[in-house]
Amino acid sequence: MQQVHINRLGVNSIEFDVDTVEMPLSPGEERSFELVMINYGAPTHVNISVSESISENVTILEDNPYVRHEEYVPLIFRIPYDGRIYNKGAVVITVGYGSHKESFDIHIGLPSPNDASFSVDVDQSLSSPKVDTNEPYTYSDSYKKDSWSTQLPDISLHAMVSALEAAASRSGHLIVAALILLAVLIFGLFLSSLDITLIFGFYHAVFIAILLTAFMAYLLIKLPIFK
Repeated sequence: MQQVHINRLGVNSIEFDVDTVEMPLSPGEERSFELVMINYGAPTHVNISVSESISENVTILEDNPYVRHEEYVPLIFRIPYDGRIYNKGAVVITVGYGSHKESFDIHIGLPSPNDASFSVDVDQSLSSPKVDTNEPYTYSDSYKKDSWSTQLPDISLHAMVSALEAAASRSGHLIVAALILLAVLIFGLFLSSLDITLIFGFYHAVFIAILLTAFMAYLLIKLPIFK
């Protein structure tokens, strides 16, 4: 919709809300468009015409309306199947019996890259490299390969040393546990070969046996190898 103001600034003055109207249409498509004629002075006839370049693309349903205060004049725009897909022209408004005329530009259809007015707005962000936030790493594959190749020997050596230390520590604990258990068994065999009831009495022998059992349980609990 385009508003046309008549006699607002003076007798036979003509003003438009916009200087250029874009009417994007595909081949075979048709669309209506309204001119709102607003008269601020005495009633008058207004002549509406279009330039020759778009005469086949525009149909004016009322080309000479009598405008008292406000009138709506419909225009039909179309792009024929076998015609140009983009056309430029002007809609001309004439008042005062031809004494004064003004026009606004109209672009009908979809511009192609060959048209002078065709332009593409390029977002400045497109010139910056895009970073995919879904990727866990931002380094290049070659850098990751070189980094891992330099770190693998250190990782392998460290793991080997740790394994040897753990094995040595575990072996030491096993040897100590074995020696203690062996000593306890020898001592137990020695005591079993004696009739300790003759030396200590029956109650003393029971008490010593309880102490030995508690000592062995303590060793089994406290040795790290059995935890």
